[in-house]
Amino acid sequence: MKNIGRRDFLKAAAAAAFAGAAGLRAETGGSDKLRALSHSLLREWCGGLERLQIKSGPRERLGGIKCPACDFIHGRIGDAVYPFLSLAKRDGNSRMLDAGMMLYGWMENNVSQPDGSWINDFSNPWKGTSVFGAISLAEAVKHCGGILEKSDLERMRLRLGRAARFIASFIKFGRPDVKFDGPNINYLAAAAHALALSAEVLDDPKLMAEARKFGRGSIKYITPKDRLVFGETQPTGKTSPNGCKGVDLGYNVEETLPSLAGYALAAGDSEVLEAAEESMKAHIEFMLPDGAWDNSWGTRNFKWTYWGSRTSDGCQAGFAALADRDPRLYTAALRNLELLESCTENGLLCGGPHFRSGGIPACIHHTFAHAKPLASLLDSPAKAPAAPPKLPREERYGVKSFDDIRTHLVSKGPFRATVTAYDTEYYDLKNGHPTGGALSMLWHEKAGPIFAAGMTEYAVIEKPNMQSDAGMDSMPLAPRAELDSGGKKYRNISDLSARLSHFEDGEAYVFEAASKLRDAGQNSPDSGEVECRARYEFRADEVAVKISCPSESGKSAKIIFPLIASSEEKFSADSPTSARLEKKGCRVKISSDRPMKILPTKTGRVFNFVPGFEAVPICVEGGSAEIKIEVAQRAGGKFPNRTTPSGENYGRRFGVCAHKRKPLRSAAPQCLL
Repeated sequence: MKNIGRRDFLKAAAAAAFAGAAGLRAETGGSDKLRALSHSLLREWCGGLERLQIKSGPRERLGGIKCPACDFIHGRIGDAVYPFLSLAKRDGNSRMLDAGMMLYGWMENNVSQPDGSWINDFSNPWKGTSVFGAISLAEAVKHCGGILEKSDLERMRLRLGRAARFIASFIKFGRPDVKFDGPNINYLAAAAHALALSAEVLDDPKLMAEARKFGRGSIKYITPKDRLVFGETQPTGKTSPNGCKGVDLGYNVEETLPSLAGYALAAGDSEVLEAAEESMKAHIEFMLPDGAWDNSWGTRNFKWTYWGSRTSDGCQAGFAALADRDPRLYTAALRNLELLESCTENGLLCGGPHFRSGGIPACIHHTFAHAKPLASLLDSPAKAPAAPPKLPREERYGVKSFDDIRTHLVSKGPFRATVTAYDTEYYDLKNGHPTGGALSMLWHEKAGPIFAAGMTEYAVIEKPNMQSDAGMDSMPLAPRAELDSGGKKYRNISDLSARLSHFEDGEAYVFEAASKLRDAGQNSPDSGEVECRARYEFRADEVAVKISCPSESGKSAKIIFPLIASSEEKFSADSPTSARLEKKGCRVKISSDRPMKILPTKTGRVFNFVPGFEAVPICVEGGSAEIKIEVAQRAGGKFPNRTTPSGENYGRRFGVCAHKRKPLRSAAPQCLL
């Protein structure tokens, strides 16, 4: 790589209109909190990545960034070229410029292919992710070309042309006249975005014509009733026995919808823009008030972390771009970015709120992927609304049902909940997400997440993109009935054929689920079928959960309630049937009609990468249990961290500030051992 002189760079940066001090103050000041936070967090993340960059040694490693969690260089790290260059441009930072160009050199020396593609990883030759590399490179050329030497800029333009031609041929199944049974739907939308940007940068009308085919083809994959994007499974048009399509909230809000918005704005395609806006409005129904994306039910639940999806690109740029059409989209982008900030440590985005307290290292994939939309947002004309409105889930509306995914959202008093019988599986993945009428999310305005279901059985589905839980105390984080029989686990939240109903009973919203204990293959225990009943009652001051199963040959199912709790939070027992969790400013009380136990762990907590929480594994034996959850504000309780537009504190108050794993601070009595 040709070394870029800092003097020349600084001259270019100083000459750029956007690099003036006044411009920077205007960009990061005023009432646009999203733009200001995007800039500061981009600095933090790029700084964290740059400190890990390999700056000497063999040519094949030079410029790469070794992941401290995975102990190798991720093939898609080249996506960080644009964030580095964008920050260099904004701040006049030659070190970021050097980092970006060194990384571009690594990318070309290691994962670039003769056909114009980039492979996903050394262990995974998949080329479809070239669409994301092309988006990053196109944005870098478009927005940062003025700080590059002419030879480097021309080299990047030529490389972008090769990538665009590859995408146009590789994603050919996305054409309207060809059935889309290729990779998941996010690739089709991303191809539209990549080609539209490339067409703009390279002044190539043919590429824009190809982009339109992909963009128009993408909007056919929106469910007719609830307006949710489907196609995150194979085949993309797959329909479950209960009529559900393959919907994944995480990929939809962090990849597909932002890509459609980016394509539509670049191409001036009003039809796709309107469809993207309509679908974004449907998807923000699932954002919790603290900015979390509630993907406790989605097909690709295995990639879910509380703030989004582990290896997708984030919602900020796409949602902010359409905020002039619906200002709630700005609120969603801002609230989510505040949560991302709260999960950042040492310049890297952790894969969940309790990574730090659990002593789990951060994979850099989360950081470089989510840095891209921040750079894009800063380079866009998106503006903040005068008064960002509330999110839909901040309203106390009762129950909203989404028939296309057999999932219901509850808003009762300070509680928010999700109950699901969604039965579409990802490819042939079994036990990938909870079903069976599961209470997949329980959240409280003061306490944050109380229950948050992940994979029913954690498994590393994508080796380069997921961390192993080998040697860890790990378990599913959904309340459930579970029976060990013949070396297999049978659970009510595995039953794809469950019946789920709901009704009002006085002041309560009640859900009832009738299911059977099933293993991953939908088999019953050898001794025969085991019926299970679950009942959830939501009131303004408490939530009651009752799960019951009959005995099977004298062996009863365990009823397990994994209570979300950082190891920095004090959990203790008041009696054999009552326990409490002390959180910042509030106390969560859990009481049972039968004695409770804590399943054995090394530290008093289990940890699950999906969605990145520690939990206390509470268990009631005997095949039946009814628990009640209450939350009370502690006297003098304070929430010292960031506040939302409504004045309530989110993010770091939910146990995400812990810095290292600690043992339980109080021993539970014998009944809870």
